[in-house]
Amino acid sequence: MLMNAKTLVDKSLQSIKIDNKFNKSQNPVAPNLSEKIFSIIASSYAINKHIDFYNWLQTSVAEVLPHNVLLACWGDFESNSQKFNFNYDVASNLANIRTQALFDSPQKADDLMRQLHKSWSANNNRWLTVNNLDSFDVNKEIKSKLPEIFNEFKSLLVYGLSDLRASNDCLYVFFSTDTTFEVQDSLMGLLMPHIDNVLRKIQHIEPVDISEAASVSMIKSYNLSTRELEIIDWVKQGKTDGEIAMILYISQNTVKSHLKHVFEKLNVTRRAQAVAKLSYS
Repeated sequence: MLMNAKTLVDKSLQSIKIDNKFNKSQNPVAPNLSEKIFSIIASSYAINKHIDFYNWLQTSVAEVLPHNVLLACWGDFESNSQKFNFNYDVASNLANIRTQALFDSPQKADDLMRQLHKSWSANNNRWLTVNNLDSFDVNKEIKSKLPEIFNEFKSLLVYGLSDLRASNDCLYVFFSTDTTFEVQDSLMGLLMPHIDNVLRKIQHIEPVDISEAASVSMIKSYNLSTRELEIIDWVKQGKTDGEIAMILYISQNTVKSHLKHVFEKLNVTRRAQAVAKLSYS
């Protein structure tokens, strides 16, 4: 007989309660967290868009794992190549930290991820926390590789997963402006498989790649502003107004206003028409 997601979660939580009762030595989940964890896991199955993932992280997940930014990085960490070869996805509640910011300075981001992967590997591939980042003596290697936009963070948590079929690893790095991360082993073991599952089923953000010649041509032909070009490129990638607002850290109304101006300049009425017209310009 097939079981729905809620039934599976109910059974998982029931086994957690049994384990907690008879095996107190294994750092069990605190009883008051059980309902929150159930809600987080159950709601994860309905997430299909990046904006929903962001809202889920910053509301439900943040209640049990407080953080400001989740940075996901995946690729071949064993490669000796020094060029930009990692994929990134960022969910951030800070205006200056977005996925595009990492694409704008890939070498710095790559260097940090390589160092964090090295620390994770040295910890026998177990998740780890680095606290008191504002104290340079805590971990000089990690502190020295933090890009400037990450300087306001005071702690981080690294959780890694190895994908043997794809022959690469994925690091999930939670950054916080708090001095320390205090997290239970059992909590991470329950949450991370679902965070990983959600990220694998939604489209990750790709870097905006507009050639200078194309940009100049479009600006001259249609008098599009730089912001309008940026927004229309996210439209080309299939992003909704809400997702574009989150990526650019502006309101949905601002996105709609920019798109309205784009439509007027291009003499079109729909997003598909705008994309098509710019594609053949």
